[in-house]
Amino acid sequence: MSQKYEFKTSRAIPSAVPISQALSELIALKGLGRVQGDRRLLDAWKQAAGEKIAGQTTVQGIKNRIVQIGVENSALLNELNSFHKGSLLQKLQKEYGKQDVRDIRFRLKSKTKK
Repeated sequence: MSQKYEFKTSRAIPSAVPISQALSELIALKGLGRVQGDRRLLDAWKQAAGEKIAGQTTVQGIKNRIVQIGVENSALLNELNSFHKGSLLQKLQKEYGKQDVRDIRFRLKSKTKK
């Protein structure tokens, strides 16, 4: 009744992963990096726009290095696009990083999305 067993020696054992890589992957999976980045963008916008403009606008996000800003009314939207966009972009690039922001888009906020 003696049976011969074969042991496979070619079984792959995963190599050790550096703890920094494991933590980076965990932070990315949980979305914690995005929360911190969103807060940083919001703070940079408040600093660049000032209290008055920041109070009437909302940072909606950033996509392809273009910051999306929601504006409460069309008069302010027109004023920001016509007169303040260039200086706000420069200030935002200084606060948030020139390599991270290439443009600002102002959009009228919907009254139903409060």
